[in-house]
Amino acid sequence: MTTRLGAVDDPIAAVAAQTVQAWPDLARGTRTGRPKAWGALAARGVTALRERLGRPLSDEERRSLWSALWDAAGKEPGADR
Repeated sequence: MTTRLGAVDDPIAAVAAQTVQAWPDLARGTRTGRPKAWGALAARGVTALRERLGRPLSDEERRSLWSALWDAAGKEPGADR
């Protein structure tokens, strides 16, 4: 089992947090079950991580990002402050 590092050291966690912050309407839509919001948020996250890494994502990286995005989108804004 792998453990998650902090967002500073973990590009997946960092991209998930940045994506949710950059697209709060899609994060809110994901929380409320708005059609297509989750898919759009996930696509933006995958694109951002692919650009950051400079290569296509592995299946494991993509699934880890989806999980991190889902968790981040599920939190109310400012809940971790």
